[in-house]
This record gives sequence, C-alpha cells and structure tokens, in this order.
Amino acid sequence: MSSIIRKGFLSISILFATTMTLNAAHAAEDTANQKGTMGYGYQKYLDEHPEKAQKEKPESSFRSEAGTTAAGERVLDISEWQGDLTAQQVKDLKSNYDFIIIRAQYGSEKVDATLEHNSNLLDKYNLDFGVYSYSMYENPEDARYEAQTLYNRAPKASFYINDFEENTVTSGTTEESTSAWYDEMRSLAGDKKILFYSYENFMKEHASESVGQYDGYWIANYNPGQPTQEHVLWQYTDSYASPELNQNVDANYTGPGVDTSWFTS
Repeated sequence: MSSIIRKGFLSISILFATTMTLNAAHAAEDTANQKGTMGYGYQKYLDEHPEKAQKEKPESSFRSEAGTTAAGERVLDISEWQGDLTAQQVKDLKSNYDFIIIRAQYGSEKVDATLEHNSNLLDKYNLDFGVYSYSMYENPEDARYEAQTLYNRAPKASFYINDFEENTVTSGTTEESTSAWYDEMRSLAGDKKILFYSYENFMKEHASESVGQYDGYWIANYNPGQPTQEHVLWQYTDSYASPELNQNVDANYTGPGVDTSWFTS
C-alpha cells in the first residue's frame, strides 16, 4: 500500500512540476511576443525600478497646438498582439472612438504582422488611425531611415508617433537621433501631427530637448491620477477590457484641453 501511495505522490509531483514548467514557458513566450510593443520599455523600467512608480516632477518643453475643448476622451492603441481586426470590430470601434492607434513597425526591419490588414480595413470603414514605430535607431541617420520606413508603410495614417522608450543609440546623442527622426518625418508627413511617446523618466534623460520639436508628448504613466507633466495623450493602463475587441488592450486619455479632432485635423 505504501508503495502505491509513493508512486501516486511521485506522479502528482511530476505532473505539478510539468504544469509549472509549461506555465512558465508560456509566460516567457507571452513576454517575448510583446517585445517591441508600446509600453514594453516602460514596463521593464517599472519592473527594475519599482520605487519609480510614482509621479515625477512636472516639466514641459514641447510646443502644443492643441485647442481648449473637451478633455479626457479614451483612445485605444493596439499591435499584432491583438490580432487581425474584423469588419464588425472596426464598426464597433468607429461607433465609440474617433480614431485608433496601431503599431506599424519594430525598428525599421520588423513590420507589424497586422499592419497591412488592419490599416486597409480601417481605411475601408473610414476610421482614422495613427501609427507608431517602436524605435530602435542607433544614430541620426538610422533614425531618419526609421521615420522613412514608418511613413512609407502607412502613408494613409492621420498622424505618426516616435515610440522611444529603450536607449539603442550607439553613436551621437539620443537628442540628435530623436531630432533627426522628427525632421525626416516632418519632411514626409507635411502638416500631419507628429508625437513623441515615452515614460517621463526616459524622456527627461534622453529627449528633454528634442521632444520640444514634436507637436505633442504622449506620456506612459500607470499611476492613479492624471500626470502633472504636460501631455496630449496619457497611456494610463495596459489592461483596459475593451468590449469592442473582447480583450485587454492599452488605453489612453486625451490630455487637458485636447480634443480628439486635434490629432486628425
């Protein structure tokens, strides 16, 4: 009898260990799959510096052409992590949002797997969209090239975002590269809005001067309460339960005095 009990216990132990290993593997795979999506660098920063998950001293350096109309409208941003949109999902999104933001690329080489499908569907149903590049530029020339590839891959986008939240610059300064990205995009996008996205600590350390060229700052801050740093968009969570998409997504609020029409006008 004791032998049977020991064998049963051993079997349960092996099953438990296998389950835990598989769960850990899936969790690691999930994290790896989200690499290069908006907020990935910010979440890594919070994991490594939990004491920094607090409001930082307000500081403003960018010019804002935003109006003084209604504030606090919700905006969603998605990537290939959320999969291909369906026609019904786009219709549902259009009934609740003025626009949506999608990822176009991870660096200049990795194209978001859903970019072509989603951008074509959004265009078909006349739902405005902005696009972002999870930036991996190494120098000013590389930054200009990343801006070029972003524009060329999404020429119908209503506005463009430089998502810079991990320092990959190896020559020159981050300020020079971030400025070069803007200059190149401005030459291509004309009067369309160009935004800079990052968390506050990173922006202050790596782009406090160059962010001033951009039309607006999109801040990532998952702390409760609206950030005191001036912003046109505030990414307040990476786990908003979207009824339109039936899954958790990044969610944002427009900044104080910023109407959604400002982004697409």
